[in-house]
Amino acid sequence: MADFDPRRELNSLRQSVERIIGQGVQAVQSLASGGLTLRLDIYEVGDHLVIRTTPIDGLVADSLEVSMDEGILTISGEARPEETPANASYLMQERRFGSFSRSVAISLPVRANEARARLRDGAIIITIPLDDAAREDDVGSE
Repeated sequence: MADFDPRRELNSLRQSVERIIGQGVQAVQSLASGGLTLRLDIYEVGDHLVIRTTPIDGLVADSLEVSMDEGILTISGEARPEETPANASYLMQERRFGSFSRSVAISLPVRANEARARLRDGAIIITIPLDDAAREDDVGSE
C-alpha cells in the first residue's frame, strides 16, 4: 500500500482543476467567437512532451505562432477557406475558418527554448524536451 502524500495529492488536484478550467474557457471562447475550435492531444513519450492538434482545414502556414510563457503554451494562427465559385450556394457549411488561438498550461518542467513545431497532414505537432534535472529537483524537494 502506497503512503499518502498530501503534496502529491494537492498537485494532482491542481492539475485536474487547471484542465477543467482550461476546457471550460476553451468552450466559452469557441462559442463566443463562432470560430475554429483547436483540439489537442498532449502526451509524454520518452524524454519529450508532444502536443498534437487535430488537422486544421485551410491552415495558413505563415500565420502559425507557437509560444510558451511561464508554463502556458499558446498556439495561434489563421485558417482560410478555399475559393468557391461566385455562383455557389451552400447547402451546408460546417467547417469553420478564421483566426484561432489556444492556450494550455504545461505542468511538467520542459526546455521550451528547444521546442520544435512541424505540420503534418494539416495537424500541428509540437515536441518539447522534458527538463529531467528540474523534475528530479521537484521530486527531491518533496
